[in-house]
Formats: sequence, C-alpha cells, structure tokens
Amino acid sequence: MTEREAAREALDQIAAARRATAERAASPRGYYTMAGAGMGVVMIGLGSEGWLRWVLYALGLLTVLGALTWYSRHTGIVAWATLREPGSWRAWLMIAVALAGLGVSWLGLLAATIAAVVTVVGWSILGPRWDADWVRSLEEQP
Repeated sequence: MTEREAAREALDQIAAARRATAERAASPRGYYTMAGAGMGVVMIGLGSEGWLRWVLYALGLLTVLGALTWYSRHTGIVAWATLREPGSWRAWLMIAVALAGLGVSWLGLLAATIAAVVTVVGWSILGPRWDADWVRSLEEQP
C-alpha cells in the first residue's frame, strides 16, 4: 500500500466515524414533542393557582427531564449543539417560542394554555428539522 493509499484509507475511516457519530446523535422520534409537552405543562402551571401550580411544575419538569434521559439512553451520549450550525435558526426560534410562552403564561390560565399548545406544536415541527440539520452538519464537519 502506498503512502497516498494509506492516507486515503485513514481519511475514509475518519469520515465513517464522523457519520456514525452523527447518526448516533440523532434524537429519537417524538423527543421534541415530549420535551415541548413538558414545557407546555410548566406554562400551564404558571397560569394556574394554588397547589395545582406546584403539581404542574413538578409534572412538567419531570417530563422534560424524562425527555433528556430518553435522549441520552437512546443515543448513549449527551450532545449539545453550538447553535451556530447551519439551520440553527430553528433552535433559536424554539427557544424564543418557549421564552415568550413562559412570559405570556403569567397572564392567566387561558394565555398559558394557548402558549403551551403553540410550544408543543412548534417544537414538534421545528425540533426534528433542526435535529436533521444538526446531524447533517456533524457529518460534514472537517
């Protein structure tokens, strides 16, 4: 094997490892819906009163933590995107929707419920598309 062939083989192995890592980092189907639902329950908790508020906080946070645990068990890793990747505008939009929803939720139960629905639907649509963009960028990294 020539030096050039050895170098080519090494580069092919690196590319294969990068592809395998990217595929492994992809979120399980439904992950973003579950995480968005947890955020939505927290939002409804903000619009609620009394003991129900605290129950909904706990349920929402447990749902979000459950989604994160599901991701790490499914992939075997914990990965955080830099939010500077191609397509990261989707992740920034998801963050903006969640923050706006949390802010609006203080206005009452109706506003909180609407914010929760918008968050769950938004995350369910944007999340998988962001995930696909992020995985693609991992595959293409030098």
